[in-house]
Amino acid sequence: MAVISLQKCTEYDNRILKDKIMAGLGQINFDLTGLKNKRVCLKPNLLMPSNPERAVTTHPELFRAVAEIVHDYTRDIVLIESPNFFPLKSTIKKTGLAGIVNDLEIEVADITVTDTLRFSLAHRYKNIDISKAFFDVDYIINMPKLKTHGFTHYTGAVKNLFGTMPGLAKSRMHMRAPSQIEFCEFLLDLYGGLLNGFEKPKKFIHIMDAVVGMEGEGPGPSGKPKNIGAVIIGDDAVALDYIAVNLVGLNVKKVFTITEGFKRGYGVTSPDDIQLRGEPLEDMRITDFKASRSAVMGGIIWPLTSPTIKNLFVEKPVPRADDCTLCYNCMKVCPAGAITKADEAKIPRYNYRKCIRCFCCMETCPEAAIDLKKGALQWLMRT
Repeated sequence: MAVISLQKCTEYDNRILKDKIMAGLGQINFDLTGLKNKRVCLKPNLLMPSNPERAVTTHPELFRAVAEIVHDYTRDIVLIESPNFFPLKSTIKKTGLAGIVNDLEIEVADITVTDTLRFSLAHRYKNIDISKAFFDVDYIINMPKLKTHGFTHYTGAVKNLFGTMPGLAKSRMHMRAPSQIEFCEFLLDLYGGLLNGFEKPKKFIHIMDAVVGMEGEGPGPSGKPKNIGAVIIGDDAVALDYIAVNLVGLNVKKVFTITEGFKRGYGVTSPDDIQLRGEPLEDMRITDFKASRSAVMGGIIWPLTSPTIKNLFVEKPVPRADDCTLCYNCMKVCPAGAITKADEAKIPRYNYRKCIRCFCCMETCPEAAIDLKKGALQWLMRT
């Protein structure tokens, strides 16, 4: 049985956030005194350098509230996170965390140093290279942002742990696991490894920032901030994600990290194994939350090895010339090598026969200058 706390919280006020987080930790029976003299990792979602108001990253005030609570019990705190492409130092500064890190003297780990996490019971990926700093901690406090995702439909507690891998290694995983179900299976292998693969087991707490989440074409700047008014807390990532998805009315069947996560048995195996405390879900449910429009989702997994099928039936990312600054972040992050420099059109050139529709380019475009264009025969899917 997993206990999840749903706390109503409508603003990023330090006192209110700390009260809600403390209440939630109490409801899931987490003993804060266990943090004494322990090394604690704080793992926010720092996808890219972005102002907090855009809801791309974990809000700095939620990070501050968690860090201050932990700081009361231990000073051995380390921030471990790996943005998809951008340097960590500039990302910490742009997202509003730099002052907090300095004030509380939080160590920032070198994410480029890796070690291999081994988990023999993983379905496919039994050896995964992650940032070495995770091997040295006792607790991992995961702070995901509730957001939509153009590839996995939703990104939350399980998906945020993808940031345990350094930099562009994450992009390369999209080539190894090009379909939605394959990628979600990889995420669950990683989650299982994090739970069971360390010689020195780690204790996990997940504290989700759902005060303001993201809807639409997330998880990057193309998505839109959405007031949700919640903080969700638990020690089981799959259970927490199940509550979050139901809170905003997304289709659980489209979130394979949940449906397949139940089958893995790393924690809860069904919704019946989840006990919700705090606010009733019915009282806080969001009824107008907008999912991503990407056709990669919906449980329909097209044969991504067929470029013809993919180009006819699946949306493709298309840069807008008026907003593109030719920074080429999209080209640098593309795992398939499908993007090259601009020609006379003054936008990066896409080879859509190579494009695997992972939408990493949309995630990392600082100008939100990439739209989704429907496939020529996509209307048949609705028929």
